[in-house]
Amino acid sequence: MKTTRMNFTRRNRKKKKYENVGYMEIKDATVGAGVDLYIYGDIVSTEWDKWSSEDTCPQDIVDFLSMIDDNADLTVYINSGGGDVFAGIGICNILKRHSGHIRGVVDGIAASIASVILMACDDIVVSSGAQIMIHKPMTVGWGNADRFAAIISQLDKCQQMITDIYMEKVKEGVTEEKITEMINAETWMSGSEAAEVFEVETEEREAVAACVSCMQDRFTNMPQIRTESVEDADERQRQQEEDILADLDFYGI
Repeated sequence: MKTTRMNFTRRNRKKKKYENVGYMEIKDATVGAGVDLYIYGDIVSTEWDKWSSEDTCPQDIVDFLSMIDDNADLTVYINSGGGDVFAGIGICNILKRHSGHIRGVVDGIAASIASVILMACDDIVVSSGAQIMIHKPMTVGWGNADRFAAIISQLDKCQQMITDIYMEKVKEGVTEEKITEMINAETWMSGSEAAEVFEVETEEREAVAACVSCMQDRFTNMPQIRTESVEDADERQRQQEEDILADLDFYGI
């Protein structure tokens, strides 16, 4: 049996270096053999943007696909609160170029740009208790009125891009206006609710624990799916603040 190991690293901001955080083994990644890919955590642009070993960037997907046969069947398991819009669209397009059949499984949550990545799959399955969320793209900015007008224009373009991707997977009769309304309202869907809008199936299997993501604080209609305690959330926030300060010190700011 052929086994290929793919090592994962992340940046230790305090020590200012990369360190190994785990690995993935791909067994029998040959023509016709099924391969599993897990997209958990936040979607980020690069390795340097990762807060957790579970976070995913486009280069991770490129590296993963380069290690398997172009025609291998692929199952993508998703449990992500979303993240960077352009990184997510990049991952979506990278997956679309894979020649083999792709089956997407929502293990816990596919929210925000993670739901866009999900649309790259040929077949989509939502586990019992899992959810899909679609909403308007968001950003932060500063500057004068002209700067904010440019930001608004970019956000509108991003929303049209993700709308176009969603429209590739809607059920017959679902209009772009309907999808736009759902995006504007920040819509959370169970498997059965998603099946009324998108070409998805539901599966009677337990969903994994809800994904705890820094992105979730930005959502407005989020259902009660958090499992992190207040104390743990405060500690996570404190650690993030320390890491940011460490980065500023590293660059002499």
